[in-house]
Amino acid sequence: MRISWKQFIKRKLRKSSAYQSVGIAFTADQVLLCALKEKEGQFVWALDASFSHQSWQENLPAYVKKHGLAGAPCFFALSSHWYRIHQMDKPSVNDEELFDALQWPIKEVAGSEKEIVYDYSDMPVQVAGQSKVMAVAVAKEEVAKLTKVIYLADLDLRSIVVEELATVHLVPLKNEPVITLVQEHGEVVVLNIVKDNQLYFTRRIKGFENIGGFSEVELDMGLTESICVQIQRSMDFFESQLRQAPIKRILLKLDSPHVNFLSSRISESMGVTCEAFEPKITCADGFNFKMASFSCLGAAYTGAVTLREAQLNKQAENETKPTKPNTPSAQPTVEFTS
Repeated sequence: MRISWKQFIKRKLRKSSAYQSVGIAFTADQVLLCALKEKEGQFVWALDASFSHQSWQENLPAYVKKHGLAGAPCFFALSSHWYRIHQMDKPSVNDEELFDALQWPIKEVAGSEKEIVYDYSDMPVQVAGQSKVMAVAVAKEEVAKLTKVIYLADLDLRSIVVEELATVHLVPLKNEPVITLVQEHGEVVVLNIVKDNQLYFTRRIKGFENIGGFSEVELDMGLTESICVQIQRSMDFFESQLRQAPIKRILLKLDSPHVNFLSSRISESMGVTCEAFEPKITCADGFNFKMASFSCLGAAYTGAVTLREAQLNKQAENETKPTKPNTPSAQPTVEFTS
């Protein structure tokens, strides 16, 4: 997207936002926004908003201006409703050629004549004898529309991520595998297995889109058992096919007011710890994780962590650079390149 010199200068001269990162999630029925601040080394969930698909283009710029978000780094997440994940054979090429080599295989499995944008992610471990990557493709036209709205709202778009990856860094960093079940309102359940902030396994579980309307009694009439069956299948694959250590912890963020009840039932049935998924983020007054979109919050948190790590690395580099002696004999170094 091209910008005028006037727009360029305006963006360069604007004040930095007080917010560390902004997350935006495009779900099936709405557009969600959250913003994080950093306070005493902790990230604080400080803003939360929602817009309809019809109104977000009009209302987002006003919201950004009102809350001082202009220029804040923005990290966008697509919920599972908007794309499919493809497990694809990894082409036998050098790493620097892999992205280009995936273009036609991805276009073929996507089954669309529209121009696409795509990306891939390597898996930390593979099934014996296999070499696959996790690939995602989205229509380029749709991505262009989203990025234009964010640009016109004066946010600094840094990345677009999918739901499966957006929530990975919300899991505490540990050398033990954890299952997470995350669900946006009215959508499928996304089951991830995460270890050391890496995604080892992911699948979507259908059939629970209306779980929010069930009472505890109704949940006990086979629905909880069905969830346990799906979890057990994933555990079996992780332990037997990927040859990993047994999973002892499950975290739930389901679209239900009875998550604590479900956690208790799943824990009793499977003999592992199961509890509500609560990231290491401080909630501002009036906020709680039950109301959160984890796609949105995960995108903002992953972005904030990435920015902080980059800043710390830069500081460390500056501290280790040798200082030149402040003497008349010290001369600047000039390099010539052909």
